[in-house]
Amino acid sequence: MTLVERVGVIAPGLSLDRQAVLVAVARSRGMTSEADEELAAVRERLREFDESVPALAEARRRVAETEADLDAKRERVATLRGRTNETDDESVTAAYREAIRELSEAETEHAAAREELTEARRRARAVRDERQRRLELQDRVRNLERRAKRELVEAVRPAVDEAVPIVPDSEAATFSEASPITAALAALRVGRPRMPIVLACGRFPDARRAEAWLGAPVLRRYPGGPPRPAVYKT
Repeated sequence: MTLVERVGVIAPGLSLDRQAVLVAVARSRGMTSEADEELAAVRERLREFDESVPALAEARRRVAETEADLDAKRERVATLRGRTNETDDESVTAAYREAIRELSEAETEHAAAREELTEARRRARAVRDERQRRLELQDRVRNLERRAKRELVEAVRPAVDEAVPIVPDSEAATFSEASPITAALAALRVGRPRMPIVLACGRFPDARRAEAWLGAPVLRRYPGGPPRPAVYKT
């Protein structure tokens, strides 16, 4: 999340994830960590994983169906073979030949189904292996994210701590001790917000002074209404 997404509305009841705010301050200033490059590479590797799992149940069903059909056709061939030994009827002979042809096709289909099941099982094993590698990469991402966050927080905290005592009406000496509104204003002063800030905190007499102190455009929220652009009297 950007700095403005974290602390873009300063109003009573503001809740802060202070570590995340400090990271957003650092990122808004273009700061990077030594972990960023490796983190991007690991995230890219994660995107390459195929999470689809082969449909083993469907492959097993096809093997069972083709096996049942094969058994039926083998039985028919055996029956017709016995009848051809008992008669010279050409229709029986023709039926026997047709049954042999159908049996051959059934054997081919069953063999194909078994091959598909074997391949599905192989792919399922590969997916399980990939899942383990993916979990390892996800764990690596979390570790790198923590490392990057720690580096960015350490880099920007001194500047934010220095800003806390000069926040209007501040009663704190450091970012950790400051109230949420004081901490957010200090973070905005150090950071580089890319969008206007909505103020409803009563810390500044007017929007002009707020903009001068924050170094960013400001919208003032009036009671009972939406944010309005600052209007200056000349």
